[in-house]
Amino acid sequence: MAHTVPDQAISLRVTREMPAGAEEVFAAYTEPEAQRLWLTQLGPDEGEVRTTVDLRVGGVWEATFRPNPAVLVHDIFTFVEIDRPRRVVTRYTGESTVDGRVTASPETLIALTFTPTDAGTLITVEQTGFPDTQTRDFFETVAWPGGLDRIAAYLAGRRSA
Repeated sequence: MAHTVPDQAISLRVTREMPAGAEEVFAAYTEPEAQRLWLTQLGPDEGEVRTTVDLRVGGVWEATFRPNPAVLVHDIFTFVEIDRPRRVVTRYTGESTVDGRVTASPETLIALTFTPTDAGTLITVEQTGFPDTQTRDFFETVAWPGGLDRIAAYLAGRRSA
C-alpha cells in the first residue's frame, strides 16, 4: 500500500483503491461537506472539524480539526494545479497544538492523481519535501492511511445509502 519513492528529496507515495468513480472521489477529497465527515476519526462534531475550500489555482483549502482530544490541527493547502477529476496538486503547511505546545508542519508539495479502475478509482498520493524521515514516516503510516480509509468508508456509505 505505501512505500517511499526513491528520490533525492524525502518523499512518499501511497496508493488506495476507492469504491467510486473519479469524479465522486475527487469531490469527496475537495468538498467541505465531505471533508467534515472524513477529516478525523472522531467525527465532525467531536473532532471539531472546520473546513473551507476555494477550489481554484491559487485558492486555499483551510482545515482545523482534532484527530484526538489532545491535538488540534490547522492545515493550509494552496492549490497549485487542478485537473478535475484527474489530478490535484497543493502546497501544504500547517501547525498542530499538542498538549498546549505548538509545532509547525513542514512545507511540502502534495500531488493526488485519480485513475479509473474496474472497481472504482485508484488514488495515488505523492508528497515531497519532508525535512526528515520521521515526519515522512508519520504521514506515510498514520496520516494518509487513516485519511484514505475514512474517504473510502465515506464513499462506501454513500453507495449503500
